[in-house]
Amino acid sequence: MKTIKSTLLVASLILVFLGAIIIVQNKNLFTDGTKQEKKKEQDPHEKQLAYLKKHEEELADFVKSLNSKVESVQFDWESMKVEDIGNGTPQGGGYILTLDGRINNNKDTEFTLGIPLNHNSNEVPEKLVIYEMQPIRILRDGGWFLYE
Repeated sequence: MKTIKSTLLVASLILVFLGAIIIVQNKNLFTDGTKQEKKKEQDPHEKQLAYLKKHEEELADFVKSLNSKVESVQFDWESMKVEDIGNGTPQGGGYILTLDGRINNNKDTEFTLGIPLNHNSNEVPEKLVIYEMQPIRILRDGGWFLYE
């Protein structure tokens, strides 16, 4: 009789312990398997893209200042990415947002701009600083040439 009670007690403790583990790991315990609604924070990539779109006119003016023949600028927003800056040291030189585009509605032109990030790859720049990462080029005669 005492052995049966001890066995039942141990079995009960094991079930309680396993139940506690399952409850802790199951994020949707009280939502019938549906995801709980929670405030969605904007993805860092989306924040950075929104920042660039907010400054689209300044970015376009920068590209226009590179060549007097540039009448219009089209950005490829899907090309935006964050890249490491290499400076020859093990820790690297930081991060930079890059954005590609073309000019004068010509699909055979391209350029790349860079916007440095000061602290980490998920930040939005505090101040807009623009670098010409790749100059304006045009595809002709089977190769890419500087746009003149």
